[in-house]
Amino acid sequence: MSSPPPVPSAPRAWSLDMLRGACALAVFLNHWAVWSDFQPVGSAGTLVHGGLELVYQAFIQLAWPTGGQHPAVICFFVLSGFCVHGPFERRLGQPVDWRGYFHRRTRRIMPVYWAGALLGLVYVLAYLWRPAADPLLQLHATATPAGVAARLGGWAGLWPEEIFAGNYTLGTVAVEILIYLMYPLFFLAAAAGRWWLLALIAVGLQFLALALRHVVDPFVLFSGVLVMALFWYLGALAAHLRRKLDWRVPGWWLGAGWALFLLLQQTPHFFGLNMLKQLVWGLLCMGGIVWLISWEERHQAKRGHALVRLLRGAGDISYPLYAMHTPVILLVNWGLLTAFASRSYAWQLSLNLVLPVLVAILVHREIERRFYRPQHPG
Repeated sequence: MSSPPPVPSAPRAWSLDMLRGACALAVFLNHWAVWSDFQPVGSAGTLVHGGLELVYQAFIQLAWPTGGQHPAVICFFVLSGFCVHGPFERRLGQPVDWRGYFHRRTRRIMPVYWAGALLGLVYVLAYLWRPAADPLLQLHATATPAGVAARLGGWAGLWPEEIFAGNYTLGTVAVEILIYLMYPLFFLAAAAGRWWLLALIAVGLQFLALALRHVVDPFVLFSGVLVMALFWYLGALAAHLRRKLDWRVPGWWLGAGWALFLLLQQTPHFFGLNMLKQLVWGLLCMGGIVWLISWEERHQAKRGHALVRLLRGAGDISYPLYAMHTPVILLVNWGLLTAFASRSYAWQLSLNLVLPVLVAILVHREIERRFYRPQHPG
């Protein structure tokens, strides 16, 4: 009996590039506004600072599971599950090239990851050479030999303590590396149709994190694989439902989900509330991805719209922007305080906005594109 013909790759979904770009910008702009922390001088600086603070607080109320993970990071994990599992879902029943899978994942993740890790160490060395009296800079310059080895070796997702080393943002990338390593086991259960078992495992890991919160650093637990695996699962499940059942999400479903999230934001605190809010937000991201795919099918003409092009451009550099912006901002702040003895809020705000984007574009062109060119949606 002849084997079935190979299933062609689906065209790249440009709407998901938009979503990826929006998520990367949300993380970067949050850090830009918060870490540009010099005291503003004059009415203009005070007005800008107050405006950014107002936007930041509105973002927290509308989208951030208070006390939980950044909403864009949750969305990144859901999107990763959708985009990584989607092509495998399309090829169920065919032989799986696991060697090719690990080769592609390594080329996709590790070059930019190492670039971000090394730039973080450049900041640490700069700070050790000329310390600055700034709590933010001091905290992010914290680095131990074991932590640095875990970061560079790619096993920081298993490290029981926070790793700063000039680029703590890479911690979530390390968690994704761990998920990618475990994906073949996930695929075996998914291919057998045991999505209920995977759901029980994902939820069980959340309860395990709660049980370990007095033993392991909670900042590590709640941004680690025990908690974030659930959101990756939701993305993979969305890819399965989209392929198997042609699942479609109406706009009102997203509106109702968001209303529930906002209601939970105002609910008096009880044990487990933050995890419940994160779950609702993860489900919103799951449905939002499916809705975006349908929206793209109906609005192909919008591909050339200026806002779409802007977000797709941000999507192209989303990973370098996420991986590089933290050490760039730290280096800018350190340089202003040491080399220029300046606390100019205007210069800090301007440089912290422009330089991370320029560095991200450079890393995208000279590192990311040299090692990886995506062949599937997302």
